[in-house]
Amino acid sequence: MKDTIAKKISSVMLSIWWGAFTFYSGVVINVGMQVLGNHTEMGFITQAVTGYINFISLPIFIFTVYSFRSEKRFLTAALFLVLLQVILFFVHFELDKLLDFEQRTVLNKATFYSLHRIYLWTSTLIWLIVSGLVFAKLKIF
Repeated sequence: MKDTIAKKISSVMLSIWWGAFTFYSGVVINVGMQVLGNHTEMGFITQAVTGYINFISLPIFIFTVYSFRSEKRFLTAALFLVLLQVILFFVHFELDKLLDFEQRTVLNKATFYSLHRIYLWTSTLIWLIVSGLVFAKLKIF
């Protein structure tokens, strides 16, 4: 019974995470760039927001590991989520060192954009894994 409740809570949490992340990355970032007229300005907003997203995501993914510990396929996916989220923490930390917050500039653009690409691909992979978990649990596909 506890496992069933934990799985339902985890599925709801992942669904909320998925919807929020999808809306933020698909709508908010694009609208922000249109309003601000510049990727760099929006990047400083995104930098602050992604810090919160990272700290919210990790406990959700850890709870997912706990909730699906008896289902090998879902457990493996959840463990990858935790691993990828930890990677995002480290990449985000390195990206922060390349930003001058007072001047609103990127200190080393080549390094920043290489790391940023890793960050985006890792975030996309997390989104795909969460999509698979959510759709599988909701039996959409």
